Amino acid sequence: MVVLAAAACGPSVASPSVLPLASAVATPTPTDTGLGGGSTPASAGPTRPPDAEAIYRQIAGQVSTIRQLDLPDRVEPTVIDGPTLVKNLTREFETTNPPDEIAKSERLLKLMGLLGPNVSLARAYLDLQGSQVIGYYDPKVKQLFIVSRNGAVGAIEEVTYAHEFTHELQDRRFDLNSLGLDTIKDDSDRVLAILSLVEGDALSAQTSWMAANLTPAQLGEVATAGSDPAMLAVLAATPRILLETSIFPYQAGAAYVGNLLAQGGYSTVDAAYTQLPASSEQILHPEAAPSVLKPIRLAIPGDLAATIGTGWTASAQDTFGELQARVWLREGGVAGDVARIAAEGWGGDRVVLLDGPAGAGAVFWTTAWDSSPDAREFESAARVAIAGLRLDTVVLSSGTRVAMAIRSRSPGTPSDATLRSILESLVRG
Repeated sequence: MVVLAAAACGPSVASPSVLPLASAVATPTPTDTGLGGGSTPASAGPTRPPDAEAIYRQIAGQVSTIRQLDLPDRVEPTVIDGPTLVKNLTREFETTNPPDEIAKSERLLKLMGLLGPNVSLARAYLDLQGSQVIGYYDPKVKQLFIVSRNGAVGAIEEVTYAHEFTHELQDRRFDLNSLGLDTIKDDSDRVLAILSLVEGDALSAQTSWMAANLTPAQLGEVATAGSDPAMLAVLAATPRILLETSIFPYQAGAAYVGNLLAQGGYSTVDAAYTQLPASSEQILHPEAAPSVLKPIRLAIPGDLAATIGTGWTASAQDTFGELQARVWLREGGVAGDVARIAAEGWGGDRVVLLDGPAGAGAVFWTTAWDSSPDAREFESAARVAIAGLRLDTVVLSSGTRVAMAIRSRSPGTPSDATLRSILESLVRG
């Protein structure tokens, strides 16, 4: 069901910036994965049955009541077919994500061992989105899109509409364009946190609508769609970093919003849009006060590239956060619960990609932890992951700080002594 929910939200509305360095969120996001744009007018799609408008209007009223937000005058979606969706996703992806930004994201992920050497980040992303997206709301053009193969309005279309119409209600009340998802370029963790509020909210309303309005047979139809072999095959082939950051806003976001609802109902959820979550840590631990989990903002020295040597430049920066730190540990072979616990003491981090001469590259990742034991726990797990990923890495720690430098296996990369000197300054803060 979580996978189906993720599929339901396509290009638009927020989506996780699964590309750590090129976070753009938009709408036809390659979908709920935050790289969209969303100003693409849909071409004529399948012919809708004559009662489609009445069905969608009824669902809109029901969702509006559940979510406790005013019903807008226009509730009809624009229906598009599969080929149009793929065309829209590809165009939005290419428009919103310049090739050089995608290349930086790909180099970063490959140096960290999160992408295979022959994997195209853009291709993997578009394959994932093209196989999963079945609808989206575009806050830029204020339009809701439903993907239909035959024009029928069945349980899948109804569930998709319930989810996406919640996004339209959110936009009318809170202005999704004002959340900053398409302007945050170097903090994918913050983007994931905001998306988790938006998607968790929509999934909560969708789930309540399903429980109240779908028959057992319709629920079975939805479950069957979520286990489609072709869709599952794409999920199985998707790099873990892309898959987990795509699903996180729904899965963890639903738990986060559930906690807000338990505190004070939808008025508490509404209040969260005025004080947005700032990290995946806050989403993963909703029971803790945001002030307690306020991220530590770490800085990368401006002269870092010059310190390495002639011909080096700092290409991009990002904040990975607790979630992506956990994904990295697991990708390196650290057991699930061990990786989860090792990442839980996260307090802040900063990662920078550096390009050197003759194709050399390096990544510096500096992290701050809640306590010295937390830092030691992460360092121990990180060393296991480094060995599992076979990375050429130097690691240093001091107190609550752990920093590492990962370098490419190519001529011109900095020496151990140079890396240690830089890492010493990073762990000293």
